Amino acid sequence: MARQYYQRGNLVEAEELDDVVAVRIDEDAAAGLTDTREQLGASARGEIRDAGVDDETTEAFERARWVFVKPSRQTREAFAAGEEVSGAQANGKVIRRPSGRIGIATDVLSVQLQPTLSQKEAEHELESAGLEVINRLTFADNLYEVRARTAQDALAASVELHDNDRFVFAEPSFVEHVPTRFSPTDPRFTEQWQWHNSGGHGGTPGADVHVEPAWDRTFGDGMRVAVIDNGFDTTHEDLADGVSPLSGFYSDGVVGTTFTQETVGMPDSDHGTFCAGMAGARLGNGKGGVGAAPESELMLVACLPDQVGTQVTLARAVSYTADPSRELPEGDPANGADILVSSLGPNDAEWELQSVLERALEFAATRGREGKGLPIFWAASNGRNVDILKDEIVSHPDVIAVVRSDNRDLEDNAARGPEVELIAPGVDVFSTRSGGGYGTATGTSFAAPCAAGCAALALSVNPGLTRDELREIMHRTADKIGGPGVVYDAQGHNDDYGFGRVNAAKAVARADGTP
Repeated sequence: MARQYYQRGNLVEAEELDDVVAVRIDEDAAAGLTDTREQLGASARGEIRDAGVDDETTEAFERARWVFVKPSRQTREAFAAGEEVSGAQANGKVIRRPSGRIGIATDVLSVQLQPTLSQKEAEHELESAGLEVINRLTFADNLYEVRARTAQDALAASVELHDNDRFVFAEPSFVEHVPTRFSPTDPRFTEQWQWHNSGGHGGTPGADVHVEPAWDRTFGDGMRVAVIDNGFDTTHEDLADGVSPLSGFYSDGVVGTTFTQETVGMPDSDHGTFCAGMAGARLGNGKGGVGAAPESELMLVACLPDQVGTQVTLARAVSYTADPSRELPEGDPANGADILVSSLGPNDAEWELQSVLERALEFAATRGREGKGLPIFWAASNGRNVDILKDEIVSHPDVIAVVRSDNRDLEDNAARGPEVELIAPGVDVFSTRSGGGYGTATGTSFAAPCAAGCAALALSVNPGLTRDELREIMHRTADKIGGPGVVYDAQGHNDDYGFGRVNAAKAVARADGTP
């Protein structure tokens, strides 16, 4: 059932789960939780799971003595009449909010009345509105926790009170699961300043992509991130579990370049392995560090294995990631990548775009993701003050050009110009290396998969976004860094910093539509 309420002045559209009620069990009855729940009705755990609520959340509610039931007719009638039910301390409706998180809505709200009212006047208004004071909150004027005595529930009261000009706000007090903030247990996570910069080694606290709050919402599950490079260590302990079966490689033969959908025999490259780790090194496996989107699927495509080849091969790789049927007769266009990143290209030199690669970029950008468009991230040239327009690939309109920042949120020796779109950590960052190892490295090559992995997080919470919509989100949520001397134009762009340093938390929130 569709429901509405107000939050921070915004009308929120939400969903009440039909035929499900949340019940707070009396402490005395908690020992016999199963029996008490059965007396109230049938378990609604399946319905809660179908609504997208994980078992960890459900179990957390149960530890707090909240259970989800499909109430019996007798229980439902008793709750509707406001009668006491044996073993039940409180009850509420289960509301799925726009973020996908559930909350239990009882009759409790938080409200604030106009600060010009005296306390006596404010409490008279509360009584007139059918609100019973539970607590007067003293950290702001005329702020109260109240119970709606006459409204259907807190959501209905929120809507009813919105047009009462004596109230500043009236918002439901949802009972919700608020777990501890996630921090990876991977042993070398602390070396990855790109994810959490505490200010060590001369860095600036917070000069990172703010990915930890984003991980509270998503790890990128369901996203397929394609990385095009010279080769990869696909058996690396921190990558192997995430490597897609669609991974493959190009090789030169007697009859030309062929594509093999396989990881056995794939060329190895320290560069590609490092890039793959930045995007999606695995999570919580007790090994190494972690990537930006550690539960994404890594579609690793090796081409130009000796760094010599044609743009035709590169174009084929780009088109394959967008639509596997371009190389595999049995390939399904629906199995293409959600995000593409490549860090191939010359440094401090012109790179001319040939028509064949241009067509591939246009194909991927327009027909990838079954017409929603494939976002293409590409590392810009390393080298101070290099004109980005000299590189016709990275400056192509369908490519998102990424440059690198250091641990002080300053740009570091990379191309500049109007086509720079984003900046991300790329100086002494920590990731996977070929041969099963780990280490640090510097380059725009590693800033690009960092940005791409963060974009995968944003897309994972709203897979329906088009390429252009995701691109706009990444622009608008980027942090304007560089210090007081750095000026961004009216469009929010700077030639060295693009639209700013990637902020994963803001990108995920904006993609998710979270108020």
